[in-house]
Amino acid sequence: MQIRKLLWLLMLLVSGCAEYPIKTSSWPDTMPSNETFLANYQQDGVNANLQSLDEYLLWVKRFYQGWELYPNGWITLSDNVARKLQEPLLARAVKEKLRNLGVVIAAEWAKNNETRRITTQQVSVWGNALLNSLQHGETLSILERVVQDVEDLLANRISPEQITENRFYAEEDIFKDIN
Repeated sequence: MQIRKLLWLLMLLVSGCAEYPIKTSSWPDTMPSNETFLANYQQDGVNANLQSLDEYLLWVKRFYQGWELYPNGWITLSDNVARKLQEPLLARAVKEKLRNLGVVIAAEWAKNNETRRITTQQVSVWGNALLNSLQHGETLSILERVVQDVEDLLANRISPEQITENRFYAEEDIFKDIN
């Protein structure tokens, strides 16, 4: 009888480990916890049938850290934007909003190409707009517009084609700032 109870307890503990992954040293401390993304992965059965959890988490890491094809990830972008703001309170507020926005974008962007609703092109447009906003003193308002874009895109209130380079700044304004 005792052995049966012990086996039952052991099976329960092992199944619990499968539900909640242990945070390993391979998950960077500079990123939100992998449990955040595990929950998102588990909620999307269609994507889970097309993409393994390991592949999904790899793309989450690439979003935050960058990789060979796009070396500057969300961490670098967030740090660059916040560091260039002169007001410490504004910088903290922007950094926190970028952190929260990054979680939402990464959770969707890391999915399989067939199911995701946020693409690399859109992330690039938003990143460029945030960097350009520094020169115009509009970082907080542009950040709010990017948050709204993400919400609208995920809720199907806008089409992906609406997210273009000149959504935030006209092309001539961007080139004028460079020269």
